[in-house]
Amino acid sequence: MDEAPADRQMHGFARTRCGCERCRVPCRHVPGGLDVADLDRLCPEGRDLFVWAEEHLRARIDKPYPVLVPARQANGHCHWLFEGKCVVHEHAPYGCAYFDTHMSADESRRRYAATVRAREQDAAEAGLYFRLWERLRDKGLIEHPPGCSALDRDFEDIQRQAERARRRLSYSS
Repeated sequence: MDEAPADRQMHGFARTRCGCERCRVPCRHVPGGLDVADLDRLCPEGRDLFVWAEEHLRARIDKPYPVLVPARQANGHCHWLFEGKCVVHEHAPYGCAYFDTHMSADESRRRYAATVRAREQDAAEAGLYFRLWERLRDKGLIEHPPGCSALDRDFEDIQRQAERARRRLSYSS
């Protein structure tokens, strides 16, 4: 994966940098949610945001606040994941760019709470994120909460592979 711009900050947090296999697993199962500030960065200049979103985003309707996520491919992978690489990596959504599988649960909760506050404020003001979420919802362009069984299996596979590699190394020493 390409390195992220060093100076990208949102909600007082620095973008994460890990691109290990474990940190790429969510791309195949639970694409990260967009923050209110992600829309301008992800939608190409000159494109109508609402038309662009119908192709690239989905509304999740299982939360008490609006959540926009990348659309998924038929295999469940993130819409922007091709040949194991993120085609929007430099501009990746907050839910991707500011989380990794190595951070503590407390850190993850703090980061998530920041974007929830931004989404709730935008909804209270009937802002762009909220209006876009409403349009996708009303058109039936929704994403259901992901199941975790495939995600868990991927993490277990990575753990088994790492354990086999450690055993091979200890036998060869």
